[in-house]
Amino acid sequence: MPLALDLKDRSCLVVGAGPVALRKIELLVGAGARVSVVAPTMHPDTAEFCAGRDVRVERRCVRESDCDGRLLVVAATGTPEVNDFVSHACQARNTLVNCVDSPGLSSALFPALVDRGSVTVAVSTGGASPTLARRLRERIEATLPAAVGTLADYLSAKRSRVRDALGSVAERQRLWDRVLDGPLPDLLTRGDIEGADALLDEELARTGPPVGMVSLVGAGPGDADLLTLKALQCLQRADVVLYDNLVGADVLSRCRRDARKIHVGKRRAFPGTRQQTINEMLVEEARAGQRVVRLKGGDPFIFGRGGEETEALAEAEIPFEVVPGITAALGCAAYAGIPLTHRDLAHSVRFVTGHRTGGEFNLDWPELAAPAQTLAIYMGLEALPVLCAQLIAHGARPETPAAVVARATLPEQKMHLATIGELADPTGEIPVSAPAITIVGEVVGHARSSGTQ
Repeated sequence: MPLALDLKDRSCLVVGAGPVALRKIELLVGAGARVSVVAPTMHPDTAEFCAGRDVRVERRCVRESDCDGRLLVVAATGTPEVNDFVSHACQARNTLVNCVDSPGLSSALFPALVDRGSVTVAVSTGGASPTLARRLRERIEATLPAAVGTLADYLSAKRSRVRDALGSVAERQRLWDRVLDGPLPDLLTRGDIEGADALLDEELARTGPPVGMVSLVGAGPGDADLLTLKALQCLQRADVVLYDNLVGADVLSRCRRDARKIHVGKRRAFPGTRQQTINEMLVEEARAGQRVVRLKGGDPFIFGRGGEETEALAEAEIPFEVVPGITAALGCAAYAGIPLTHRDLAHSVRFVTGHRTGGEFNLDWPELAAPAQTLAIYMGLEALPVLCAQLIAHGARPETPAAVVARATLPEQKMHLATIGELADPTGEIPVSAPAITIVGEVVGHARSSGTQ
């Protein structure tokens, strides 16, 4: 179980004095512990570090009695027999012990640490893979603001004032969320304490019902790892998430655990939730002070009806933001190995909907049939024979390559390669099912493999 230890002025022992032991000594000294080192020989770097600090060093072999009165003992000798000896001595004394690279002998493990002053993030794999823990730490370091420790100190200093001003826990939580979502962290990063104080004063003086907000978030093409960082942040802050059919369970699992998740998807031959109803739900939830995420597959503004929703929010004077996502065609092409543009083959890309309005396609067929371009057709699997026949009728070569990619970016992704002449055959069978993207153009020749995969 992860715990944080207060080691200030507590007695700790490190057995060993090599490079690995030095890293543990540095951590313990940095935490304020009273450190003793026992080892027959000392690495020069370890000796130099200890000489300049209040570290007690004894150049000899370890004894059982060395473990007496210690809060934590670290065995970093590289010698299994010594580590085993130290482990048993500590267990007999109910003393925490860490034997480096020997989780089975340890009652305490050192996590990989991200240190930002008052904020410390620890990553542990339970000793299974220190390398993996280090890699995860690196990813966290890349996303955690350098000044987050300063922010933590500021919030700590203001807690009593906020507690006095706001009576309920819910009110205080909402205020801190507004503060953290707003410009205050950036002001502190720039050292503008006065500006941060003024902003906090403004938030404390705010009266009336809480103001909600809507984030139209692109969920990307399917693979949850393709969510943008901002999309992930929105999901983790949301009170309510309204999501479509194309949003998978893995993406939804990234939402805040207690968020309400409401399915508002539509399917062919099943109308689902009407768009007007969705618009009304967004407005209603935001007016109730909720942080709302409208989660859409791909990008909200590419065949996602995001424009209609932002119009409704603007008319209702609801604050909103749009968080772009990787649209399905981009993810599909990347995972299928198809470059949408190519210096020798395609100088432009067109995103086309295969959805008919009033039973008709409202498309510029001569433009779509022109050479040296790539077409990415959304929602067109059922109408693909008609679409391809129209392309051929308006001048496209029947031999033009095409790829139909279903469940793009997911483990079950399948790709069917053909020509538009073959796809135009209404009696032909396409061995994939919706949702699917069809890519048409000479660039399809770069697909990773042929046939269905």
